[in-house]
Amino acid sequence: MGRVYGPNDFEEPGEFCSALAIGDSWFWYPNNNILQTLVRHQHTSGDHANIRRVGYNGALLQDYIGSGRYAKEVRHWLSPNFNDGFSEFYISGAGNDAVDYKLALKPNCTGITTPSACIDQAGMDELLRKVSEALGALIHNIRWAYRNDSLTRPIFIHGYDYPTPDNRGAGFASGPWLAPAMDAKFVAQDMALRFGIMKILIDRLNDEVFSQFDSDDNEIYHIDSRGTLKHFPDNHKTDWTNELHPTSAGFRKIFERHWLPVLAEHGIAK
Repeated sequence: MGRVYGPNDFEEPGEFCSALAIGDSWFWYPNNNILQTLVRHQHTSGDHANIRRVGYNGALLQDYIGSGRYAKEVRHWLSPNFNDGFSEFYISGAGNDAVDYKLALKPNCTGITTPSACIDQAGMDELLRKVSEALGALIHNIRWAYRNDSLTRPIFIHGYDYPTPDNRGAGFASGPWLAPAMDAKFVAQDMALRFGIMKILIDRLNDEVFSQFDSDDNEIYHIDSRGTLKHFPDNHKTDWTNELHPTSAGFRKIFERHWLPVLAEHGIAK
């Protein structure tokens, strides 16, 4: 079993981190997350079971580039003195960007009964543009760090599954995130309508942003997790701890169905 190291943790004697993970709460959620599932899983190769993690809960993709609040940490680990040991990269982001951008909803959804009609199309386009721009810049910075190296290191982009906006928070002074954003825009208390809005958002992030970077030639891989976990109208609480984060079993389900096959192709898992 490996370990997830924080940005300021020292590696244990004899250990090294093969991956740099840059991401939000799906990489940081307490007790369990995608990275913890990866390093603990019996099929993860021992040579790839230690990960260096930067970012934080609530981080935006923009936080990792330019003058963003975690950009300095990213630059530190991509600098020549520290980047030599990384053979792969993991990126998770855009969920908090969407929440920060009020889910790209119209200012007032009163009386609206269809999910697409509640979306501010210009706002959605701007959200997707900003996410794509930040993700592209982050990928560029990773590739730039190894521009003189003949080895192309794979980059894995994590896509989200469909959350149900049921107004459940994390229980440690965090969240809920989705239901309050909808309440602020006067979205009707209709879970079918509210889930439909989230489905549109997740589909557009995956289809119009993440998948556009997917390229075998460039060794960039979009890990598409949609449709894995239960969601409205099913009993989604068996797979989701709250509005945004899966249970431990939910994270494992996503990892085994979607991450493992891709990682196995690169010798990261067996």
